[in-house]
Amino acid sequence: MLPRCELQRQALGYGLAALSGCLLSTLGVLGKTAYALGADPLSVVSLRATIAGIILGIAVMATKPKLFRLRLVDLPFFVGYGIVGVALNYVGYFYALEFTTVATAITVLYTYPAMVVVLAFIVYREPIVRLKIAALILCFFGVVLVASGSSSAGLTSDPRGLMFSLLAGGSTAVYIIAGKHVLRRYDAKTVLFYSFLFGSLALNVLRYVELGPGLNVNTEIMLVIVAIAVIPTLLGYGVLTYSLRLIEAGRAAITSSIEPAVSIYLAYLFLLETPSLLQLAGSVLVIFGALLIGFSKVSEKQRGR
Repeated sequence: MLPRCELQRQALGYGLAALSGCLLSTLGVLGKTAYALGADPLSVVSLRATIAGIILGIAVMATKPKLFRLRLVDLPFFVGYGIVGVALNYVGYFYALEFTTVATAITVLYTYPAMVVVLAFIVYREPIVRLKIAALILCFFGVVLVASGSSSAGLTSDPRGLMFSLLAGGSTAVYIIAGKHVLRRYDAKTVLFYSFLFGSLALNVLRYVELGPGLNVNTEIMLVIVAIAVIPTLLGYGVLTYSLRLIEAGRAAITSSIEPAVSIYLAYLFLLETPSLLQLAGSVLVIFGALLIGFSKVSEKQRGR
């Protein structure tokens, strides 16, 4: 049997991973809203990372400035981490929203738990046990059902939607695997701040090259972007990053897979993207898979594996 404190630690880790999925699920609705108001993807993603970085930086400066300390030898890692885990991730997802529905974009993105499980085994030797495989299969088939059941735009509607969604998924997997490594030496807020810093620098350079120095945003668009920076970005990524300190990377990835299930309901409520029966069935499979991965960890520990 696990000590009570360890059980509480595990429960907190899974709870945070699930909460991150709920927070991140707001991104599709908010992104589509920004587009409807006339925003362009590069302006949205560059401002999203910049605003999130500024807010977090002010909070760290006011509470614990020593968290800004960074070893010079780790600087190249954080530069790459920000470019891949933030810049490529944001560009991939927000461009995917231009070419396909929220349901399809988010569910193709959520092929990343499979990537994380495999990479976590290779990099960290996290065991691939039977219940983890079963949870992964449930989530995968749930993703397939949600994507294939999209009523207005499926996977074949525009190859660019699929390509950008896969880019977002791959960069998310790298963010989680690399984050697990760097969290051994740095606080979660340090990791988040520097990922936003270097990610926003890359995004702003790209936006300047593509669109010039001006910003095509009005007050309404800016309010939506601020909401994106706070809810799915600061809170969603912050909670996910902290969960990596408590549970395995693969389990955090699978547990946060409730995001596509929540996303299709939010898209129905706010964007009138009506889910089909296949999508609803797929969302149930995803939720069951996320729950199963939590139960599997407890059962393994209780058997002394």
